[in-house]
Amino acid sequence: MILPKVICITGGMGSGKSSFCAILEAKGQSVYYSDNRAKLLMNSDVKLVDAITNLMGKAAYEGGSLNRSYIADRIFNNQILKHKFESLVHPVVRSDFERWAMLSGKNVVFKESALVLEAKDNTCEFIVSLIADEDVRIERVKMRNPELKEEHIKERLSTQYKDDYRRKHSHLVVENNGTLSDLEVKVDYLLSKVI
Repeated sequence: MILPKVICITGGMGSGKSSFCAILEAKGQSVYYSDNRAKLLMNSDVKLVDAITNLMGKAAYEGGSLNRSYIADRIFNNQILKHKFESLVHPVVRSDFERWAMLSGKNVVFKESALVLEAKDNTCEFIVSLIADEDVRIERVKMRNPELKEEHIKERLSTQYKDDYRRKHSHLVVENNGTLSDLEVKVDYLLSKVI
C-alpha cells in the first residue's frame, strides 16, 4: 500500500494547529484530524471500546460515551497506564488514517496530530511544528476551554515537549504569535515547499 505524501502538523496545546489546518482546508487541502478521529473511534469502534473498558474499568464510559476526564485523571501521572492506553488507541487511529489517506485521491495529505513527535509517527514525511509563547498559548486555551483554570493549563503545558525539542525534530517550525493573516502567509509558504 503506497500512501500519498504525508505532511504532519503538530505542536503543543494552544499553539494554533487547528487554525493552521483550517487555513489548509480553505485552500483545498485534505486534513486528517487525529485527535477528533481518535475520540470518534474510542466511542464507535466496538473492539476498541471493549479494550479500553478492560484496561480502565467500567467508569471509562459514562452513558455510552468515553469519560475523558476520568481517563485523563487516570493516565496523567501514570506513565505505564498511559502507554498501555495509547498502545490500544494508536494502531486503530493509524489504520483509520491510512484508509482515509488512500481514499483521499490526493498526492499530498496533511495530518494534524499533537503527538507526532511523542509517538514517533513514521507516516510523516515532513513535520511542521507550530510554536507560540506560553502566555499566548494559555490565552488561546482559556478562550477554547473557559472551564480550565490557568494553573491546570500550565500543568498540562509543562508535560509537553519544549520548543527546543520541536525545533530540532521538525522540517519546518512556524512561529504563531500573530494574527490569522500572519498564519495564512506561513501556510502559503508551506504549500510552496510541499505541493
